[in-house]
Amino acid sequence: MKPIIGIVECYKFENYKYAIEKHGGVVKQLLIGSEPSISDVNGLLLPGGGDIDPENYGENEHPMTQFVNRSRDEFEISLFNEAIRRDKSVLGICRGLQIFCCAMDGSLYQHIPEYLPPLFPDFPIHKEDGVDTEHDIKITVGSRLSQSIGESSARVNSSHHQAVKVVGDELLVTAQSKDGIIEAMEFPEKQFVIAVQYHPERMWSNPDATLTEREFLNHATKLFRSFIKSATKRRLSC
Repeated sequence: MKPIIGIVECYKFENYKYAIEKHGGVVKQLLIGSEPSISDVNGLLLPGGGDIDPENYGENEHPMTQFVNRSRDEFEISLFNEAIRRDKSVLGICRGLQIFCCAMDGSLYQHIPEYLPPLFPDFPIHKEDGVDTEHDIKITVGSRLSQSIGESSARVNSSHHQAVKVVGDELLVTAQSKDGIIEAMEFPEKQFVIAVQYHPERMWSNPDATLTEREFLNHATKLFRSFIKSATKRRLSC
């Protein structure tokens, strides 16, 4: 039996659905406003989307903070907390990584260009205008992320204007870009609770792929396969 993966409804939901089905999972869409329960899924995917309400980490809203959806924040934080209690497999992507952080009492930089360039003048571009950029990340050797993809460094896509500032309790930073922006975190005490700031669900190759695009494809494939494998083990153990 294939594992059931719950994915929170979001913009470009089909990209996430395709990635899960491509690697052997069955998708259940989790509708915001419904009962925040994952009792009938084997894994949880927290996707990208708008900014998290800064009230969740005790700050006032920055002028560049946008597309805030408080109902979605509450829904996803509840799902994440339940997944941790039940030791379900969890994959967070972009906003999903930031949900990890906020759920565990961390905080965010609300607008990267305002906070980081003075400290890191050569920082790679992490932009959010509908077009991905790309940059390198360094991955902690021995982390679940490095074990999943078999790499200690990688080139990834990027499209975000916020980033983790204070790491949430019990979370471990497992990848960063050269400017120090956190690109991956995980919950080391759990079987598979990993979040990445980049977008593996859209790292797919085309027939005339460049070398970088083929690297993207390999990276994304290994990450989703590891997630599905973990969720499958969870299904078999229930």
